[in-house]
Amino acid sequence: MQVSGRFSPHPRGFGFVDFDAEVAVPGPEGVRVTADSGFVPPELCQRWLADDRVTATVEVDDRERINVTALELVARPRRFLVGTVATFAGDVTVVPDPRLGSGRVPVAASMVASLTRVDSRQVVVMVGADDDGRARATNLVAGPTPPGAPAAIRARAITIAHGAVAPDVLDPGPADVGLSPAEALGTALRAQGQLASGRPGLAAGLDVEGEIPGRDLGGLDWRESVAVTIDDDRALDLDDALSAGWDGSPDSPVDLFVHIADPAGVVGIGSPADRYALTMGTTTYLAVGGNAPMLDPALSEDLVSLLPGQERGALTVSCQVSPDGGLSDVAVALSVIRSTARLSYAAVDAFLDGVDQRDLLAGAHGPSGASEEHLEPVAATVAALAEAARRLGVERDARDTMESLFEPATLEAAIVDGKIRAIPADPHPAAQQVVERLMVAANESVAGWAVEHDVPLLFRSHLGFDPERLARLRVAAEAAGVELPEPLQPADVLDAVARLRAAERGADADLLATAAAGAVARAHTSAEPSGHSGLASAAYTQFTSPIRRATDLVVHRQIRAALAEEPLPYGRKRLAALAGWLDARAGAAGHAQALERNALWAVLLDRGAVTWPATAVVTGLSSNGARIRIPAAGVSGMVPANRFDGDQRSLSVAGDGTETTDGAVRLGQRLSVRLDRLDALGRPDFRLA
Repeated sequence: MQVSGRFSPHPRGFGFVDFDAEVAVPGPEGVRVTADSGFVPPELCQRWLADDRVTATVEVDDRERINVTALELVARPRRFLVGTVATFAGDVTVVPDPRLGSGRVPVAASMVASLTRVDSRQVVVMVGADDDGRARATNLVAGPTPPGAPAAIRARAITIAHGAVAPDVLDPGPADVGLSPAEALGTALRAQGQLASGRPGLAAGLDVEGEIPGRDLGGLDWRESVAVTIDDDRALDLDDALSAGWDGSPDSPVDLFVHIADPAGVVGIGSPADRYALTMGTTTYLAVGGNAPMLDPALSEDLVSLLPGQERGALTVSCQVSPDGGLSDVAVALSVIRSTARLSYAAVDAFLDGVDQRDLLAGAHGPSGASEEHLEPVAATVAALAEAARRLGVERDARDTMESLFEPATLEAAIVDGKIRAIPADPHPAAQQVVERLMVAANESVAGWAVEHDVPLLFRSHLGFDPERLARLRVAAEAAGVELPEPLQPADVLDAVARLRAAERGADADLLATAAAGAVARAHTSAEPSGHSGLASAAYTQFTSPIRRATDLVVHRQIRAALAEEPLPYGRKRLAALAGWLDARAGAAGHAQALERNALWAVLLDRGAVTWPATAVVTGLSSNGARIRIPAAGVSGMVPANRFDGDQRSLSVAGDGTETTDGAVRLGQRLSVRLDRLDALGRPDFRLA
């Protein structure tokens, strides 16, 4: 029997074919076995790659398991392979990263000279297929590089993450969002090769000529008013500036103005720059090497960046923040601004801590920065912004936000002077929280304005808890002695966790919080304003980063057209397609960043960057062991089953998945652990301290 599906390798050398639909395969004595996947033995897995679309020949063995006996290639979404060079019996080959495949992939004759005597070095290669469909390396893309080097970590992350979302396999695809399928595929592959090689992509120098919604619409003149940017010292693309007014009375509203850089007024629809931005979906920020900007750095870091002293076009959302944190008098308008000062997080943090206001300008940058004459109005503006953020925080804390379920990391992995280092995470939390709350308020305000004025946008939607994970959450609540209502809202869980902590029942609180964190649904982009439970918003959009995210660029274009009373550039059908497309394309960047971060942390853990023993929280249980997270580093790993009891090969987990059957280990439990080793994928395994 033949079945279509997708090949998935396992690090131990075998694999599976995940069928497109559940199948019933006839077995011995007429018994039909139903399953949604089939086992691929190691000898058949060699040189097949992750995500290969295949036709599998399957049969049922005498143990009523579905086995794959032959594979036929239908399509290979991955055009690049990352692995290590290995010379075997005189032949140069590439051994794939275990996430992508197994076996020894032969290389083209033209590659042999460049890969001779570099065994065990990492390379990225372009792959094709032999007559039987198995992979063959055709061209060298990046490397050879020592596998643990920062450049190798970047190349591996990019190759693994981007390979699964090639434009020609996505649905919706390029044509659905107005892109040429051939051009989108070529652009994505060339950019992927650039990023894997440590280069910044293909945005530089692209033409921007095209349709500009609201091209002739005038804007509010903010050039003589105080506006400040607050960002990291290393930031290059400044896409938001802030203004505020407040008379200092606790009963008076704060007038808040959030100015967002407006590349939609420069990058024309359908231009090469626009097509590249929609193809990539987002700027990719990596710890290794330079960023991969979505827009030409000449734009994102200069001509549309809100640099101090430079006249720039913007979209401004204004509102009043009441003493209780409510928003009113929301308005959206085009504007022209001139940023007064570029402030660093460090300087704003110090100011909020009560340091003399003169130090507020210590982090100012740019050709004008801020002079002494600006000191008083800049300080007053920052004080008003901080008050607005405080009020917004009080209002949000009273709503269903789930942020407190997640324990923040205190360290992060970074490249410092070319070396992998652990540095303090979020070293200026107060200033960052001010900016974050104001950006959330701006996004909420724009979403509400769009709904009120019937302007279709791309919205950010979040269901709160994943319905498929609610059962385990309720079991955890029962084990913690808490009754949760139906239907369940995030606030119900937060209240329950708070009550448990107030009663000094920390273990039960950790159990419930961990189960809830694991049940949170992922946010996604939608053409409908269905709300964002994670941020407790009735409607939420992404408006504040159009330099960095294509979703925001699309939103700006819709708003510009609406303000000018012109036909909207994107109808609801196109917006629905863009939502799925941009989630997938931008998701690859997020996946690459996570892979890179995890790999950097694996190196740091191996080098003793964390003091052992370390405290870890159990976040998941399976027969293989306990999934744990070390809060200090924000890094996850496994404690294998045999590290709990050397005589047992697997953990016996209760059917609800919240604890082992003997009750010895459960979700939320805090363990003292040490690093044991890195597994076949370079991920950390731990042992009990």
